Amino acid sequence: MKIKNIKNFFKIKLINHRQNKILYLRAILHVINYIKSSEYRKQRCFIDPSSDFFFKYKNITNFFSLPIFYFAKYLEKKNILISNNNDCNSSMGHIYPEIANLQRMRIIDPKYKGKIIWFTTSRKEILGETKILFQSEDFKILFGGIKRILLTFVAIKYPSISIDGSIGHISYSLGKKHSDRYVFYDMSKIRAQLISKTKNYYPLKSKLDEFTNKKNILLQKLKISKKYIIIQIKTFRSNGTLEPLDPKLYIKTIRYFQNNNYQVVFAGREKIPEVFLSNSVINYANSKYATVFNDYLLVGNSSLVISTPSGFSHLPEVLDKPVLVLNSHFICEYYGRRTIAVPTLLSRKSETFNAAIQHEYICKYGKRCGYFKFDDMYIFHKPTEDEIFMASKELERLIDEKNLSITPLQKKIRDSDSFQLLKYGLSNISNNYLERHKKFFIKLKEN
Repeated sequence: MKIKNIKNFFKIKLINHRQNKILYLRAILHVINYIKSSEYRKQRCFIDPSSDFFFKYKNITNFFSLPIFYFAKYLEKKNILISNNNDCNSSMGHIYPEIANLQRMRIIDPKYKGKIIWFTTSRKEILGETKILFQSEDFKILFGGIKRILLTFVAIKYPSISIDGSIGHISYSLGKKHSDRYVFYDMSKIRAQLISKTKNYYPLKSKLDEFTNKKNILLQKLKISKKYIIIQIKTFRSNGTLEPLDPKLYIKTIRYFQNNNYQVVFAGREKIPEVFLSNSVINYANSKYATVFNDYLLVGNSSLVISTPSGFSHLPEVLDKPVLVLNSHFICEYYGRRTIAVPTLLSRKSETFNAAIQHEYICKYGKRCGYFKFDDMYIFHKPTEDEIFMASKELERLIDEKNLSITPLQKKIRDSDSFQLLKYGLSNISNNYLERHKKFFIKLKEN
């Protein structure tokens, strides 16, 4: 009991320190974990500064103005830009879209053309294995806490030699967090527009041919002998999932693809549902072969992906794979040209919701959309078995097509601004789903 009480004490203390931006306890625990665990050392650098570190010590640059000035001039002369505000480098949901943003910005924005980007990080969970995928002559990934601190301070002091492709709340340059409205509307709009303007640009896709042997070995180990689809689910509340879907809702879709000569592979890192195992779904997620690099190989060589709103969903998007994103209360936060969404719909007993109002709640109340703030808020509708199946058949057509065909109803809803972000990107909501929930996706004044 005493050990349990000590653990609870430090747990509460740690939460308090994070809330109050106190650093010393986190630093001590980091050093202890780093010394104690080889696995921990594989994932993090010894010096691993948090966002609070940069907020707290932002003004330290004033004491080193002269050397920082000359170093900034050197970087400017060498056409080097420092990627700034990339804070969540342990997350697929940040690494893939943020690096894609930087690469797309460089090819369409005149002020970034011909520049070399330095992307600093002290986290290795994703980039430790995938550095080879992103690195090129004009895009360098630099590991190390000291490098990260130094270059971030330079970028803060001289924003003209920085580039910001982040999609999160953190802004070292401003010394504060962005508002939810800026993150869930403005940043999303920018990313959607970047994807639209560079719809044929997929650098990670072009690298797949370099790893044919590794791909063949992986498929052989997983006993994948023909074309296959991937399913990834969330089994708990996370990211854009307020309430997980029952795995049984996927069985009709799984059997359809199996009957059409596809194998079905379970990916992600969640525990595979028993009902998937009993329906001959290949359990990659819980196998010894599940690695960040193998995720890339597996998704890159699949026919399509059915996923939930998570970092994993960004991988098929940057690889230009057909992807169906299910059950997101963000409605549609993925903007690829081969992306279809089937969202979760919310409402309140005191207010009639539609898509525009739901997104406004995200902008006002953050990623949980006010779901735990208001007692009368509830999930109005989650995707059903038939809605998942019909959307999957819509997605199937994209295996052989590069661009999503827009139906008259999809065009009407896109043009009506009922969910404004739709018109900036290339993705869309399942036409079948829109037919069934037409009123929710048309502004109240148009009813």
